[in-house]
Amino acid sequence: MPPSDLLRVRDLVPDFLACAEGRRSASPEPWSAHYLAAHPDVVRVLRRDGDWSDAAGVASVLDGLRGRAADLAARAERVRALLPDGVTAVAGALGWSGDGGPVECVVLVGLNQANGWAGELNGRYALFLAVEQLGPPEDLDLLVRHEAAHVVHDRGAAIRDWPECGVANALFTEGLATQVTAELDAGRPDEEYLWFGRPGHRRWLDECRRRWPEILRRVRADLDATDAEHHAPYFLMRDSPLAGGLPKRCGYLVGLTAVRHLRRHHSLRDLAGWPLPRVRAEIAAALPDLPPPTGPPPL
Repeated sequence: MPPSDLLRVRDLVPDFLACAEGRRSASPEPWSAHYLAAHPDVVRVLRRDGDWSDAAGVASVLDGLRGRAADLAARAERVRALLPDGVTAVAGALGWSGDGGPVECVVLVGLNQANGWAGELNGRYALFLAVEQLGPPEDLDLLVRHEAAHVVHDRGAAIRDWPECGVANALFTEGLATQVTAELDAGRPDEEYLWFGRPGHRRWLDECRRRWPEILRRVRADLDATDAEHHAPYFLMRDSPLAGGLPKRCGYLVGLTAVRHLRRHHSLRDLAGWPLPRVRAEIAAALPDLPPPTGPPPL
């Protein structure tokens, strides 16, 4: 299918810029309500975790972005230009022909929190990209492809129905998305795939390798957990009482290494179609003898 049939882009940045330009004096309505008023389905998603529910806090963050109109508009234009080829490449890698309709991508101004994520929107996964947090153009493809891989993965395996904080399934989904980016943009060091090109993470990778036995022991002990506190040490940047000093986001490296192990015998397309019981079983079987990561294997 042509790229236009695989992708639908909703660009909310013009709405943000219009509100920013028009807000010359105090308004009785929170600015954020005006910005997102035409997109109630997106509002419901953004407010699910409470981050967009504090009107005063949201308005304060958005106020801090005033004066960046030209920059934000240029970022939105850049990501819109990258999306068709990025989604098409991921669809090809995972063997998705467009069944179920196009991938929906919401380009927006966020709250200086995440640069991109995949989340449920109107009953299936969509791709969200927050332009104020996007990295340099040469690395943006990594983020687009990683998050698009989650959305396409959902089309084949309905991963939106898997436990949101399941350690086993998060190892697999994040590992698969990272491996897709590595195969589509070969030749980079692993830390770039794992941190979307942002510099300064070689020491993090070296620490994960040095502490590999400890990390694997902890992951194996928590493999069946589906609660937020056990999930956080492996996949989030926030501190967790259960982290015990583990390198933050080390689960991404474990997941990538496990998927590369599985990739020796299975295609990306096959992996993307596995149901949750098989994912849990395959990850559990791969972890005990999983060697320390040494870089991508030859394909």
